[in-house]
Amino acid sequence: MLGKYFSFLGNDKKSQAQNDAEIAIATNPAIDRIVPMMDTPPRERPQQDALIETDAGQAVVTHMLDIPTHGDRTNVSELLNRFLGRQTLLDRNGEIIGYEIRIKKAAPPPGEGAQLLQQMIDEMLLSSLEDLNIQKLRGDKQVFVSISPTSLYTAFLDRIDGNGIVLVFTPPDGPLETLIERCKALHACGYRFALTQLQYREALDDLMPFIDIIRIDPTLHDSMQLGELSVKIRSHGDFQLLIDHVESEEMYIVGHKLGFDLFQGYYFAKPLSIPSKQVDSQRLHVMQLLNQTMNHAEITQLEDGFKRDPVLSYKLLRYINSPATGLMQPVRSLSHALVVLGYDQLYRWLTLLLFASGQANHRTLALMNNALVRARLTELLGSKKLKPEDKGGLFITGIFSLLDALLNMPMKTALESLNMSPPVMAALTSREGIYAPFLDLAIACEEAEEQVILTYAATSGISAEEINVAHLEAIIWAGEVELGKA
Repeated sequence: MLGKYFSFLGNDKKSQAQNDAEIAIATNPAIDRIVPMMDTPPRERPQQDALIETDAGQAVVTHMLDIPTHGDRTNVSELLNRFLGRQTLLDRNGEIIGYEIRIKKAAPPPGEGAQLLQQMIDEMLLSSLEDLNIQKLRGDKQVFVSISPTSLYTAFLDRIDGNGIVLVFTPPDGPLETLIERCKALHACGYRFALTQLQYREALDDLMPFIDIIRIDPTLHDSMQLGELSVKIRSHGDFQLLIDHVESEEMYIVGHKLGFDLFQGYYFAKPLSIPSKQVDSQRLHVMQLLNQTMNHAEITQLEDGFKRDPVLSYKLLRYINSPATGLMQPVRSLSHALVVLGYDQLYRWLTLLLFASGQANHRTLALMNNALVRARLTELLGSKKLKPEDKGGLFITGIFSLLDALLNMPMKTALESLNMSPPVMAALTSREGIYAPFLDLAIACEEAEEQVILTYAATSGISAEEINVAHLEAIIWAGEVELGKA
């Protein structure tokens, strides 16, 4: 099977540098990029929905979505009645370079109308991104969108700014002249392209100059085949290699050693196979301060805790004097900083610091970003459903739901040294209580399929449109936090 891969590429353009002997270690994130949550509501949606053409022409459909189109123009709010999911893409250093945004729907069943059905799903995805202000999501990140080759011709792509968007598709059978011309036009508008499920044939030669990324599914190859394939691609073309379905640390290590550039999956959000026996001293100190803050310890006691760690004191003063706090006059003492912040804001800041402290590794940045998105999404989902006095636990529940992955130990063990409130503990340890439905829904938006999200959405009493808006708002907010804007 692999013998035909990339044999069409001629002489070597350049040799691939020798693979790294060790996994790259990400630098520890600067704490001035970490700021507490700001209680800003999701962006207001326009009053009048845009209209989208969904005329299917004369094609025959054997399996219809539960959205009535009848060949007429369809309201965006109806198309948004599908759940958007995300999957994170990382570079070799663990930095998040973008997200793949997907409709959480199973693939269309094979049959006469499968292609048309897939095109309709693609248009739902593209229209959702257009309607939900995709340019705010991009920032310095890339947005990956997997669509069918037929959907490359949709007018949605002409209306969206293509910069920062990577269109992922499988090369179709048959002549490619028209597809190549379309890719050329879209490339001029800023779009980039990635190929997946690539099988070589001679007609692909003229398409490859427009391709930046090649995505490979490691579940289709053994390690030797995967290595052979990556070497062929590396030695004959200036492509970025993206390895998909990276759901374990072992798969990340294999892909890294084989020279892959990009990694897609949630391996970083899971505890390692070899659990840690103890928490490192930096995080242990932060956890002690968290407990003192939760118990409203005296300011002098908190100040003494900070004084024992000069680096932590510096980080606190640097944060409190950052533009994010909006103070008119700089704060010069620890006690003044603690008074200005107050217990609630200090607690939030320390929870974020917990993820940014400790020994840096390739999982740190990705894990912290995912925790921020999950915490903010949990908070947005539950903010209109819970009593005011209960809302404060939503963010904490979301961010601490990844504490087991951060500390690499079972959740109950990780929580033993933290004085969590009973509702937060119930949600984190047994998925029960007032916070559990919103946490479950936030987690489901990462990996689960539509039916799972639908179940949690029904339990929480939240519509698909509300979830989609909140989901993208959470991603945008987490990116702004990392850039020090929030």
